Amino acid sequence: MTELVMIPAFGCDEALYSGVASRLPCNVLSTTLLVDGSTFGLCVDQVLAQAPDSFVVLGTSFGGRVALETALAAPARVSGLIVIGASAGPVADRPAGLRRSQRLRAGEAAQVAAEMAAMIAHPAGPNGSAARDGFIAMCARVGPDAMIRQSDALAQRGDLWPRLAEVKCPALMLWGAHDRFAPAADGRRMAAAVPRGSYAELPDCGHLPSLEYPEQTAAVIDRWLAAEALAAPV
Repeated sequence: MTELVMIPAFGCDEALYSGVASRLPCNVLSTTLLVDGSTFGLCVDQVLAQAPDSFVVLGTSFGGRVALETALAAPARVSGLIVIGASAGPVADRPAGLRRSQRLRAGEAAQVAAEMAAMIAHPAGPNGSAARDGFIAMCARVGPDAMIRQSDALAQRGDLWPRLAEVKCPALMLWGAHDRFAPAADGRRMAAAVPRGSYAELPDCGHLPSLEYPEQTAAVIDRWLAAEALAAPV
């Protein structure tokens, strides 16, 4: 049995992956971990405290950065890495990240979520509107306290580009072609920098492939797990 640990994006909960989890083969046991440390080091500690001894780690956006940092921190435990829409680079605009945290502390969580939702999905895609609404609903459930801690972690993230060669496990970079938070070019660059990297891209898709295209996302993950011998044949 392959243990797949999935870490949601900023403000998101297990609903981010429900459409994918239900489509994975029976030899893959998926678990969603909600992490909300105020630094990525604390987030990694949360993952390792709850994850099995050996696991494939998947994460989206904020969760993708947690997944990457987990693979670097615990190479003996992480057998595979899937990063969705999360760059390895440092925070692009630290003051903007700090302002987001300040706004969340000031009670503007709904406004922050709405502003992000306007960019989160590809509106021309068939599920763009549903993905946007789903993101807003998840933020409301997760609540401002967890979002503040996640925002703080994002606002102080460092540069992991120089460390990508240390990722020795198979790694899949899965991107929406129209991601407006992390450009697809970053995913291609990351796949090239990781020794056992692969890249997959979904057309007409934004930042949250598992919401916009759950069936296709599950199929990509399934094929990759099989190709890398991370899941036994059903």
